[in-house]
Amino acid sequence: MAMAVREQVNGVRVGVRYAVADHTGDIGGDWYLTTPLPSGDVMLAVGDVMGHGRAAAATMVQLRAAMTRLALAGDEPGAILAALNRMLCRRPSTTLATAVCGRFRPADHSLTWSRAGHLPILRASATGVSALAQPSGMALGVDPAARYATARVVVDPGDLLLMYTDGVVEQRDQAIDQGVQHLADDVRLAMRGSAPGERLRTALDIARRGNPDDDACLLAAEPV
Repeated sequence: MAMAVREQVNGVRVGVRYAVADHTGDIGGDWYLTTPLPSGDVMLAVGDVMGHGRAAAATMVQLRAAMTRLALAGDEPGAILAALNRMLCRRPSTTLATAVCGRFRPADHSLTWSRAGHLPILRASATGVSALAQPSGMALGVDPAARYATARVVVDPGDLLLMYTDGVVEQRDQAIDQGVQHLADDVRLAMRGSAPGERLRTALDIARRGNPDDDACLLAAEPV
């Protein structure tokens, strides 16, 4: 994958790899957030507008800005997704998107998160990689009355969380679940073969991009 960003936000080390399918504008329909909140928490999110190119990118910018504004105002993940869903449903033409967003609280190492038709968050540790149990929530832009459940998990020291779009794991010749498993296998190798401070960087570096014809975004985060 292409562009890489690494930073530390409110006691959380985060890294992102991002690639676009349409290189003419160098921007796509996938987005991510690593936003420090006034409370000392961190909003972590990844989203994917269906399609790519300028139309998807324009919608992406609007959704990302709205998500940032709502997170800074103190809204919880489920309420944020419900607001984004209503925004898309008010459009005269059908626009669909998926997203996952979570509020990480460094004070107790807890992640409170919701999803809108998106792929599961992966949690990696020295002993293995598994998907977090998924709260219910349909894709954005389908039903204005949709509700988005919330889940909570404690992230142990040394654990790594991964959020990603389907361009990271989707391939034409295999089920998307297989692509998620391939990503988990890559991350498992990174966790086993790297020093604790290098696991995030190694996981981002070795993760394969599934579909070069789709935008792709992979976000990794770990408590410091």
